[in-house]
This record gives sequence, structure tokens and C-alpha cells, in this order.
Amino acid sequence: MTYFLVIIITLFGALMRTVFGFGEALVTMPLLALIAFDLQTSTALIGALGLLVAIPVAIKYRQHIDLQTLKRLVLGSILGIPLGILIIKLGSPIIIMKILGMFIILYGSYNLYALKHPRPALNLSNRYDYLAGIISGILGASFNSHGVPIVVYGTIKKWDSDKLRGILQGHFVCVGTLVVLSQLGSGMWNMTVVKLLAIIIPLLFIVVPFGNWVGSKIDSEHFTKYVFGILILFGFILLIKN
Repeated sequence: MTYFLVIIITLFGALMRTVFGFGEALVTMPLLALIAFDLQTSTALIGALGLLVAIPVAIKYRQHIDLQTLKRLVLGSILGIPLGILIIKLGSPIIIMKILGMFIILYGSYNLYALKHPRPALNLSNRYDYLAGIISGILGASFNSHGVPIVVYGTIKKWDSDKLRGILQGHFVCVGTLVVLSQLGSGMWNMTVVKLLAIIIPLLFIVVPFGNWVGSKIDSEHFTKYVFGILILFGFILLIKN
């Protein structure tokens, strides 16, 4: 029964990622914790599935990926990953996670309000790409949540929905590969992860096309509203988690 619930939860996370481009870890990790599934196995499983789902989506939106922006974000993330590991070992990740949750709720709420009261995009220097990448690396290594900072940054710079999806997935592929390799190297993988992947991967051939179809039915304006709404939801998840 536990394996069945794990499969359902992870497929729901894959659907969330395919439609909106992010969010599977923030959805699946708390749900897997609720059914008392092993944390290390959950982390390795979600890391692998996130990478597998990101690859076809990145290919689909490859024409919308700004390679120079992606390069700066990935370089920043590489710098941020060791800092995230230090937070886990030396800091108080729960406090930081709750602060992040409060920020995301306030940011999402403000932007839902601002959609009805438009304002010009901030003319941020490209150097801030590195900062966004560093924050993403920190949160990815410590909370498996490296997508949220990129979403927040992309909305600040007012990327259109296709560019946001493309850069997000390109970033996921690059950083996700590093994460999965590091998890393999640290011994986080076990036979449970392999068995679950063997069951889930064939089902992704149904979930990913269905998610792409759902995503294609959402226009840019509504997509932006949904993204901010999901950010608020994830902010609350971060506040109540642990």
C-alpha cells in the first residue's frame, strides 16, 4: 500500500512540474513524509524523477531558453550548493525554511494584487542572474527547492511564460544532473529507489504528454496568475512543514 501511495504522489508531482515548470519537490516531499516514507529514499527518488521530467520539457521549450542567462544561473547555483550543505550541517534549516515561506507568501500575494495594478519591470543587471542562481543552489541543496528562486526572479524580470518554462527546465536539467550524481556518490540510492523508478518511468510516458496538453491550454495571463497562486500555496507548505 505504501508503494502505491508513493507512486501516486510522485506522479502528481511530475504532473505539477510538467504543467507549471516547478513545484514537484514542495508538493511530494511533505506528502511522502506524511506516509512516513524514508527521507533519504524520498530525496533520491524525487531528485531522479525531477531530472527525468525536466529533460523532455526542456527539449520542448529549447527555443525559448536564453543560454547566456542559463549559464549565469547555473554557475551561481554551483556556488550556492556547498552553502546549502553547510546550512543543513551547521545552521537551522527549519527557521530559514519558514522565513522563505513567509517571503514567498508576501511576494505571491503582492504580485496577484499588482496584476490588477500593472507596474514596469525592474531593469535589473544581468549580474543578478548569479545571485538568483546562488540562492537557488542554497535552497536546492538544503531543501530540494531550487526552482522557486528562479520562478521569483523570472517574474521580477517579467519573463514571458515560455521563456520562464524554458529557462526553468534548462536550469533543472543542469543542476538536477549535478544533484543526482552527488546523491549517487554519497550512497543515497538503494534498491527501493531503483524498483520505484522501474515502475514510475513507464507511467511518465502518460503523465508528461498529458501535462503538456494541460499546459498548452493555459494562456500566458492565466499562467502567471496560477504561478503566483502556487507560490502562495508552497509558502504555506514551507511554513507548516516540520
